[in-house]
Amino acid sequence: MGLSPYLPDGISGSDRVWHNRDLLNRVGELQGGRPRRFVVVGAGQSAAEVTAFLHESFPESEVCAVFSRYGYSPADDSPFANRVFDPNAVDEFYSAPEDVRAMVLGYHSNTNYSVVDSELINDLYAKLYREQVLNRQRLRFFNVSRVVDLTVSEDSATVTIESLSTGEKTRLDADVVVYCTGYRPADPATLLGPLAEHCRRDPSGRVRIGRDHRVVTTPEVRAGIYLQGGGTEHSHGLSASLLSTTAVRAGEILESLTRGVVLAAEN
Repeated sequence: MGLSPYLPDGISGSDRVWHNRDLLNRVGELQGGRPRRFVVVGAGQSAAEVTAFLHESFPESEVCAVFSRYGYSPADDSPFANRVFDPNAVDEFYSAPEDVRAMVLGYHSNTNYSVVDSELINDLYAKLYREQVLNRQRLRFFNVSRVVDLTVSEDSATVTIESLSTGEKTRLDADVVVYCTGYRPADPATLLGPLAEHCRRDPSGRVRIGRDHRVVTTPEVRAGIYLQGGGTEHSHGLSASLLSTTAVRAGEILESLTRGVVLAAEN
């Protein structure tokens, strides 16, 4: 299933408003032009990478980064925290009570979500510092801030940014606003048609999934429906959508499939 790009409520993509997923496919539209300003919304790895990319690719343009944090937060890649991605950790996570699962996801989300590699953080800070020293600043950071209004015309997008600490508002006219606001898991039932009503759900309305990645269904469904990756984080933990564990998940699904074939043959 993978993940679906997410835009905040009230925001829709357009020629002037992009999700970062569309950046590389659309940035060519600006080549040869002279964009005056970009606004990048978000504080995670993608937001920092987009900010750095636009700053380097358009040396005459201003790039403004907007996020509610005081600064970018570094990813936790320490060895103990990284053990949350080990295949054995999936067994512990799957068998844990729901409140413990939520606690683990909250504690260790900074291994994978809304965090930035330290090297990139340092690089962006060095660029900001250099521009301030030279008094030629085109990299700007609106920290502890949020976008409170966005209006789009044929020629530009007008962004209103509010400081969360002072309430001061700043209006910026931008050529493009790039939202780096992440992704959300898709509901697998949307692909299943009438079969969807036979999928069991947990108290939060999420599809229930066995340890072998098979969707839990009513007895009428004899075929196996398996989820690989997206949409299983709530049951299988933070490694659920990582490419680095794809082979492990595929092996577990294969084992489940072949076990079902053997049982069917014996019956």
